[in-house]
Amino acid sequence: MMTALDLVGLAPFALLGLDERRRVTAANPEAQAFLGHSERAMYRKPLSEILFHDSPVFDLIDKAMALQGDVSAHAIPVNGPSLRAQRVLDLRLRPLHDGGIVIGMIEASETAVVNNNPAGVAAFGRILGHEVKNPLAGISGAAQLLSRNARDDQSAMIDIIQSETRRIERLVSRLSAFELFSAPVKEALNIHELLDRVIAAEEAAHRGKVSIIRLYDPSLPEIMADQDHLHEAVQNILRNAVEATISHTQSPQIQVETAFETSFAIAGKDGSERLGRAIRVTIEDNGPGVPPEKKARMFDMFMSSKSGGRGLGLSVVNEIMSAHNGRIKVDSKPGLTRFSIFLPLPRTKKS
Repeated sequence: MMTALDLVGLAPFALLGLDERRRVTAANPEAQAFLGHSERAMYRKPLSEILFHDSPVFDLIDKAMALQGDVSAHAIPVNGPSLRAQRVLDLRLRPLHDGGIVIGMIEASETAVVNNNPAGVAAFGRILGHEVKNPLAGISGAAQLLSRNARDDQSAMIDIIQSETRRIERLVSRLSAFELFSAPVKEALNIHELLDRVIAAEEAAHRGKVSIIRLYDPSLPEIMADQDHLHEAVQNILRNAVEATISHTQSPQIQVETAFETSFAIAGKDGSERLGRAIRVTIEDNGPGVPPEKKARMFDMFMSSKSGGRGLGLSVVNEIMSAHNGRIKVDSKPGLTRFSIFLPLPRTKKS
């Protein structure tokens, strides 16, 4: 006679059972294939030892447990130490009465994984939107109260706090509204003003620990770009540089340079290329460099050379630059890493 366990084993999708401490209690053959472990090897192991600890799966578990109801999510990137390659899965989570949870997993459709799965980023933004906005409102309100009695030397820091909370709230709202980084809303902006805001925020976050040198070309014109998206891209690159240098050298130094590029290859919609003008923003650091085995995959979602990090930032940078018809160039060796982003300038009309 066939039992319920036999039926689970025959299910055409992956089923994973966790107890109240998020330890694996059951895994059918499909789940074992997805996760790269046998059920025996995973039994009673925390899920955080099988998936990377900052995987979106954990946020979905929190959501399901808080709601005490089913939660579905589409095109979620899943990666872990034993997975040979990132999987993009549709998930269904159901809490159990004993505090455990069952997770159903199935491969996402091909349309959901186009362009390194931007839909997964949007889904993640929708899941976290409410939870992020609430603390942001508290931070913004506290900053406003502090600003009333702030000393002159404190005002700049409070301005950074308020500016960053507004920017993050805008980004979360846009992601929550199904807007992807692949759909920029472009406007004219001064690249140096944007860079100054990013640098000021990073210097405030790591005050006294790192020196950031500005080498700007003041003749650069305004560009057409999505201010929030481009801010996010530059900040991710700069933050990686800051974290790499302060953890690996006693004399961390970062240089941010801007310049013209006059022979930039711009791809047309028909697949052709033409040469045009662009501005280049280069962020150079004296950190440990990017290991060669990581460089080829550094822009994949949830890929990182940092301990405990998963590299979501660089996958977002890649998506933002592609949406702006720009590109990224990375040069790295021990003691020197140089990230350059290229942003094309509009064609000038001939008189």
